[in-house]
Amino acid sequence: MNKNSTPIIITGSHRSGTTWVGNVLRKVELIYYIHEPLAPNSILRKYYSPNYWYKYLSPNQTYNKEYILINNLFKAKYPLNSVFHFKRKLPITDYRNPNNSQLNKFDYKYLNWRIIAYLDSLKANLFHNNKLPLIPLVKDPSALTSLEWYYKHWKTRNIILIRHPAAFVSSLKRLNWRFDFDNLLNQPDLVNRFFLDYKSIMNKRSNDFISEASLVWLCLTKIIIEYKNLYPNWLYIRHEDLSYDPIKQFELLFKKLDLVLTRKVEKFIQETSDHSNPSDVLNKGKVHQLERNSRENINNWKKRLTNKEIKKIHDITEHISSKFYSDKDW
Repeated sequence: MNKNSTPIIITGSHRSGTTWVGNVLRKVELIYYIHEPLAPNSILRKYYSPNYWYKYLSPNQTYNKEYILINNLFKAKYPLNSVFHFKRKLPITDYRNPNNSQLNKFDYKYLNWRIIAYLDSLKANLFHNNKLPLIPLVKDPSALTSLEWYYKHWKTRNIILIRHPAAFVSSLKRLNWRFDFDNLLNQPDLVNRFFLDYKSIMNKRSNDFISEASLVWLCLTKIIIEYKNLYPNWLYIRHEDLSYDPIKQFELLFKKLDLVLTRKVEKFIQETSDHSNPSDVLNKGKVHQLERNSRENINNWKKRLTNKEIKKIHDITEHISSKFYSDKDW
């Protein structure tokens, strides 16, 4: 039985497989799942909603409000009234729709995750009262820019997912997700920390979707490379490796996290990755479809993108992507 209650963070760029990995780890009995707490319009939106996606929290500062909120979540303190907060607090620059100005409207977005957070907090308190270890698990791509802050304050066990740049761009293209670089540019500490090499390119505001999405991949992967140099003890996993041999790779991950891979968890991994599943999403507009033929899904980008688009992605990202992907991966 795991006796380490240190929080676990699953992050990486959006569309990198964090949802799949998060759902697998959620099946562990002692896991308390926390869904994207510091993202805009998140489960904490009654109390906190940042103005930007990929909000930067410097490891050299405390940020009292954010610290108290996250620390309470790690202690399974999620108030019931948070579940029933229906007023949107979208950031000025919503990366999924930069032209969205429908702020402060009532809706039910993420209600399911607020309910899950509350029920999981009850479960976690029950386990804790029974002297069993509580293991908070944060699944949040936007935590990538604040990962050092988490690590400094809670010594979190960090899992960072990396995905092939063409697969990332292909996924954004399927959903028509654009990215407003003001999310990054309006955070000078973030730019100075990671993006000085790309600042001028971000400011050019390309209208070309492939160029824009490739630059997003570059920026977020640049952060991962910085972390890999500074924190080699963190876990860095390619989405393709998980997809090609899920059982073996999750066994390795669970061992590194000192978690028990039960038959229940293994069954869920099999169900969500089996060769009998469809290789691509059935509804092209659906954000997440966990049940996939994971091995075939690896190369879906080759069907979605033209040869010209693939070459452009390769040319833009190669100076960074070569650190994770060789020519044979293209």
